[in-house]
Amino acid sequence: MDNIDLSKPVEIAENTYWVGSYIQDDFFQCHSYLIKNGKESILIDPGSLITFEETLKKLKYLINLDDIKYIVCHHQDPDLVSALPEIEKVFPDRERYIITHWRTYFLLRHYNLLTPFYLVDQHEFKLELENGKELKFILTPYMHYAGNIVTYDPETKVLFSSDIFGGWIEKNWSLFAKGEEYIEAIKTFHETYMPCKKIILHSIEKLKKLDIEVIAPQHGSIIKGKDFIKKIMLAVENFEYGKMIEAEKLESFRAKEHKRHILSIIKELTIKELFMSKILRIVERQISSVLPVKNIIAILKTNGHFYVYSKESNYIPRKLDKLKFDKDNFFIFENGNTKIFIEPRNSFSLSEEDREFLNSIASLIVHVAKREKWLLSIQEKKKLLKDKAYKDILTDLYRRELVKELIEKEFHRSKRYGYHFSVLMIDIDDFKKINDTYGHLLGDKVLKKVAEIIKNELRKSDIPIRYGGEEFLIILPHTNLEAARKIADRIRKAVEKTEIDGIKTSVSIGVADNSLSRKLEDIIKKADQALYTAKRMGKNKVVVATT
Repeated sequence: MDNIDLSKPVEIAENTYWVGSYIQDDFFQCHSYLIKNGKESILIDPGSLITFEETLKKLKYLINLDDIKYIVCHHQDPDLVSALPEIEKVFPDRERYIITHWRTYFLLRHYNLLTPFYLVDQHEFKLELENGKELKFILTPYMHYAGNIVTYDPETKVLFSSDIFGGWIEKNWSLFAKGEEYIEAIKTFHETYMPCKKIILHSIEKLKKLDIEVIAPQHGSIIKGKDFIKKIMLAVENFEYGKMIEAEKLESFRAKEHKRHILSIIKELTIKELFMSKILRIVERQISSVLPVKNIIAILKTNGHFYVYSKESNYIPRKLDKLKFDKDNFFIFENGNTKIFIEPRNSFSLSEEDREFLNSIASLIVHVAKREKWLLSIQEKKKLLKDKAYKDILTDLYRRELVKELIEKEFHRSKRYGYHFSVLMIDIDDFKKINDTYGHLLGDKVLKKVAEIIKNELRKSDIPIRYGGEEFLIILPHTNLEAARKIADRIRKAVEKTEIDGIKTSVSIGVADNSLSRKLEDIIKKADQALYTAKRMGKNKVVVATT
């Protein structure tokens, strides 16, 4: 890979940037681009829900989102356009257009978008901007879609080529194409993707008339240099096309890509999903789609106990003090105190590729197991804390002064392993008035009932704390800001519906997470400030801290 920081935008020509998302081990690498042009900036091929989060970060790094007036969609594939509904949610409201061909429009309209369309076939295949800049659009039908277009910027001499000149790169991908080897990558991609030479020659003849210095494709690598571009165009004219007809010859290729996709899904899952049981259920189903696998058994050893996860128990862990296990007919993968057993449906031998695939899966499970051991340890510690009266007698929630160390350890672990960490600050509205009007006995009942509602809405891994008086602090490990907001709103609604001895009450809630600060005390402070904003807004509200 290039020695380029791919977490930031990369300038490929004057005021022209790659704003895509690098996905490890992806053969395609889907790209988005930005042309900076003041209040008429242009986003080209916005991308998918997988890539858009990274693209959004890069766009914010370069410009105000309000500056983007045009979004070019060369065709309708989801890896190129499925981020459009998300764009309508997060981009500021202003005059904005989606630029495409009428054939593509008839498919994009199924996203039920509010943004109007600028159809190139109704505007002489060009876009004239207020500062005199002009973009040209070229119809390249059936490459690979009937209404496919490409975009040419005469000022920078950049061709945004959609799928054309894209490459299929299995190893050592680089953002910029490196010599002759990239021609082979283009060949692999085009011969199975484009239908026939007649269609290719029709479009290449149009493109050869342009003065091109940079080709920015949707897939593969960016191509720079006139001589190199001429050589690539000549090569493309002489490839063989329509090879998907020979599908049986491509079976191994398909299987390899399927396994790569499964690895990508599981890798993403291990980042987002907290619990090992759910991960193992999905892993077993995914592996079974490519190999005759009957069962996966994971065994963790921690604190002198064995925890066994298997299909038989729906991957809910069984705690054992001693382990008796028949290892025959299993493929075994071991790492320290974690063992993974894969049981085949019938007798079959593993190819080197299969073994490498299963080893990669097992490595991901081992990574999850480390986190699971910690969660199991936390569960045991929670029981110990309860046994030692670490909980508030009235509410049965943790006492603030006694769990400070536990909270700090959880927070530092989130920093170390890079997972989400959210907090809720909850306060019972008008609690003093309840005490003054109805007495402290009813006030105590209200505290107990609100605490009970809070516990009912939380997971076992969450940490509810009586923070002081009628105020509660909730620690939500592995929970992002949006998920924390939903939990807060469930608590608020549940309290609102509840009646205690004929009295109704409500709570105000502030929400914050570790994207706002690297210090625990700052996050709690921001949640507290959001709580008091909720109070000022009329109470019985959830407010999410923003800065």
